[in-house]
Amino acid sequence: MHQSAVEFLATATRDLNASLDLPEVLRTVAERACEFVPCDLLCVMLYDEESRLLHHSYSLKLGEHVEQTGSFPIGYGISGTAAQLKQPIRVADVRQDARYVRFRHADVEIRSELAIPLLIRDRVIGVLDLESLEPDGYSLDHEQMLTTLASHLAMALENARLYQRVSAQEQRMEREIATARKIQKGLMPRNVPLMDGFEVGKAFRPARELAGDFYDFLLYADGRLALTVADVAGKATPAALYGSLAVGLMRGHVVQQQGNPSQMLQHLNDQLVALTVEGRFLAMVYALVDPRERTLTLASAGFPFPRLVRKGEVTVLDSFGDIPLGLFAKRHYEDFTLVLQPGDLVVFVSDGLEDGLDPKGNPSMGERLNTWLARLSPYSAQEVVDELMQASTPALTGRSESQDDRTAVAIRVK
Repeated sequence: MHQSAVEFLATATRDLNASLDLPEVLRTVAERACEFVPCDLLCVMLYDEESRLLHHSYSLKLGEHVEQTGSFPIGYGISGTAAQLKQPIRVADVRQDARYVRFRHADVEIRSELAIPLLIRDRVIGVLDLESLEPDGYSLDHEQMLTTLASHLAMALENARLYQRVSAQEQRMEREIATARKIQKGLMPRNVPLMDGFEVGKAFRPARELAGDFYDFLLYADGRLALTVADVAGKATPAALYGSLAVGLMRGHVVQQQGNPSQMLQHLNDQLVALTVEGRFLAMVYALVDPRERTLTLASAGFPFPRLVRKGEVTVLDSFGDIPLGLFAKRHYEDFTLVLQPGDLVVFVSDGLEDGLDPKGNPSMGERLNTWLARLSPYSAQEVVDELMQASTPALTGRSESQDDRTAVAIRVK
């Protein structure tokens, strides 16, 4: 092979590897081929294995890019035959070859043609087709050089095509995740409920696009307010779907039967167990505020212990169950009733927020949370959860990003 041909192959190969953009690679393939081999018409055709058709993908006519669409089966025309035989075809005079098919170029009279199949491990990727206005326009050297380059052309095209598919799939997934996140956000209450003598605060920060944490407020017909905070095992889409399902089941049951927290947890547990979703379970606390009796009745299923802040003193409310929902059938949960006093603050936080306050894993679990709550005891319910969320922000705790969703709900007795 001549030195100029070797240099051309090296330069062409380098340029082909410089991009994964399919239109750019197609253009580079066409332009590089025409730089070294004379061609009046050139077409790069890509093969679709599903439709078993060759598609016109990029064309040059007298050195200028032209739009050429259409497709044809393998075996049709000189290009289709080259793809079928998986070997080059060089025709000195197309007028003497019955396989020649003239495509939409009435202003040029093609006389000779060279079709090079683009193969990867004997698999057809496409065809590089060159046509000349001169008879016998292509030599054996041209055929050999383009055949040598063909494997690089095929690999560059295949990589670009795969990248295009992956990119399109990622964009589709991003749109789907954005839609799912919007739906999930819509499932959570936008506003905190209003009750005489009480104030409620909420804060929520997902670690990823979709969250496994959720909270909800449910108003009973007799004026009582139920609030829940929950954390699904796992992260991202599966956890979000499981959590959304739990919200739907819980709201549906409240419409039919407004039971005590323990009854609600037992019903939800039975529903989730019956679904038999492997590897998924739900830690939840269900609290019921009675504004007339000024009581708070709680039941928990493996959720971090709530905190009561009374006169600046922090008490961990640890009389709760430790078995999350969705693991075992026929579980029974216990109610715990707290008589509230003016100024009391009850705070529920997910483990993501609690861990965020103490990323080094203090052996005295919850010590930093208790310290923060004692400091925040004069604040309003919303100010408390906002401050906790800010304090657990990764930038303030030495982490690059949140490892888990962070959720906090607080109730203040006026």
